[in-house]
Amino acid sequence: MKKPIRPPPLRLLAFALLGAFAVVAVIALRNVRTARAVMHPVRQSLRPLDAGMLAERTDVALRTRDGLTLRGWYLPSRNRAAVAVMHGFAENRTQMLFEAEVLSRAGYGVLLFDSRGHGESEGDLVTWGDREREDLRAAVDFLSHRDDVDPSRLGVLGFSMGGTTAMLGALDDPRLKAVAAAGAYPSLEADTRYSYGKWGPLSVQPVLWTLRLSGVDVDAVDPMKRLCDLKGRPLLLINGDVDPYAPAFLQDALFQAACEPKSYWVVPGAHHGEYAKKAPEAYAHHLRDFFDAALLGGA
Repeated sequence: MKKPIRPPPLRLLAFALLGAFAVVAVIALRNVRTARAVMHPVRQSLRPLDAGMLAERTDVALRTRDGLTLRGWYLPSRNRAAVAVMHGFAENRTQMLFEAEVLSRAGYGVLLFDSRGHGESEGDLVTWGDREREDLRAAVDFLSHRDDVDPSRLGVLGFSMGGTTAMLGALDDPRLKAVAAAGAYPSLEADTRYSYGKWGPLSVQPVLWTLRLSGVDVDAVDPMKRLCDLKGRPLLLINGDVDPYAPAFLQDALFQAACEPKSYWVVPGAHHGEYAKKAPEAYAHHLRDFFDAALLGGA
């Protein structure tokens, strides 16, 4: 006669529940620490410039409406148009030297600056596009008051976090007539779910909660849902086809959400930010052609 199967002792159940809780707690705490780290990145020093690079640059200081001073360089315009250039996360203005050189040689005024919490700029909280919109607004204020610039011929180029900020800023500021975004994410929540979704809500929600508790308006960092509000201002999206940080499915969704006029260039073999490395001539060509058509077409 078989012995009846007895349920496990309550002590074993308690240990199992305690172990499960410990695993959940470890995952949550690890992602809380990660979220805090990505809001306070280590500052990178400016890279030295090669001889003659950006020779016409002047040092500038921008003042944001929430009271921060941002440091940057300005290259004067020779065609009455100008472009604000925004770097990516945990970088500084020298990340965008190739783009600045290309646009300056084409006659554009170029404003390179360090976003808040980066490089030589003030601020100790990085908000992934939320408050960085104020950085871009300060850049547009600066450009629109330049004697060498026609304020109706302003554009923005941003990479990664700077690309998402560029789209957000243009949606809020009609003075920006053209937007180029490379390796950008369609929304902060989508990027968080992609980057930290290994354990589903267990790993995603602690990051989102930490961002929100730190004052980041996560829901506001969602250019994808409003891209058609650009209302006829052209958008250029750029991405590498092997970019692990800006995967094709997110970039495709971003492009599909946009209204015309829009264009999308995928750089073969390029990882995050490798456009100038993999296809320098084509990259320069795309940037020049895009801004020429958008800002000089009526010249």
